[in-house]
Amino acid sequence: MYLTMWEEKALNGEFGEALALAMKVIVKVGEALGADRLITISHAHVSGISVHNIGVEGVELIESIARKGGKVRVYTTANPCSLAYLQKLRNVYGEEIYSLQHRLVEALIAMGVDAKSFTCTPYVLRRPSMGEHLAWSESSAVIYANSVIGARSNREAGFIALMAAISGRTYYAGLHDDENRIPQLLIDVEFRVNSIALASALGLYLGAICSEIPFIRIRFDAPSMLRQIMIKSMLASIATTSDLGMVYLDGITPDIHRIRIDIQSLERISVDMNDVKNYMESCHANVLFIGCPHLTVSEIKTLLGSETVVHQLKALNIEKILIATPKLTENFESELYRSIGVRLVKHGIEFELLPGVCPVVSDLRKAGLSAVMTIHGKAAHYMPRVAGVKACLVNVL
Repeated sequence: MYLTMWEEKALNGEFGEALALAMKVIVKVGEALGADRLITISHAHVSGISVHNIGVEGVELIESIARKGGKVRVYTTANPCSLAYLQKLRNVYGEEIYSLQHRLVEALIAMGVDAKSFTCTPYVLRRPSMGEHLAWSESSAVIYANSVIGARSNREAGFIALMAAISGRTYYAGLHDDENRIPQLLIDVEFRVNSIALASALGLYLGAICSEIPFIRIRFDAPSMLRQIMIKSMLASIATTSDLGMVYLDGITPDIHRIRIDIQSLERISVDMNDVKNYMESCHANVLFIGCPHLTVSEIKTLLGSETVVHQLKALNIEKILIATPKLTENFESELYRSIGVRLVKHGIEFELLPGVCPVVSDLRKAGLSAVMTIHGKAAHYMPRVAGVKACLVNVL
């Protein structure tokens, strides 16, 4: 692999132990993937920061890198952590888990990770430009960046993304290279997508059948804000049941003009409603979780702001809504309570905002939950495996 003079010096430890480690990791991964050089990045995003996933050893590893002088060289954000981070749940999860989660977050902030991040939607905090090189490790953010924004990132492991942040470099391979961004399959969705849950179910199905980048022809039947949430949730679901970091959405993906290929010549697969119905299994739960990926204030208002939606939730016997969000502003909770909370509470529905954290990467059994409804395919897929609760998609909102 060709390295610049600075990269050689960094690799050899002339600028400190932590940077040398980061360079060694990035170079080794790049060499394994056939990269002939490194490229600079402008934004790194680190995932895997729930103590329920990373454990004591993982926390100690991150702390050791911080003690060795590890500092990020580019703007860096991090994924949401577990509910164990919240003061109000300190007694629920116990002092040891609470302390570990705080130690991990503090170590990342000490290295320069944006303290106002901790979200799975880093593009809300800083939207990359088309063609910009990133090192992101949240699968739903990676597929969104490549497919909607036209930026470039591979699906990195959380630790690799941290090493990229410290070095300011990643390897030139995978989705950074035009040659690896060419669709191999044409997908025709033969029904209109008119709900977030349906978009999610479709995404889970598409991820299960696609091993190569697809070009997807699809119609969303919804106003612009709701359509945006549908796209986010569908892409997150595709990334859940596949290792895809990119798809082409007809009329949406901005760098479609780069494709020098006859789309009609690709192998074609038609998808109808019968293909996705198995992902819409029902379950009995009085808790609804939304915000996977995280939702902004405007998106929450769009979803929960009408009397019709409240009546739909009541018909499903929903008693509580958990809403995962970025950290946002200090007054967002009172703003949301005034705009939607009063109506929900009036109808006997509690709502709880969870800024900077995520139920999916938390042990929800300790929080007293056994089953959860959701509109997001990623949450429905991972909650039984990671959070320890039964979960299902519900066709509401």
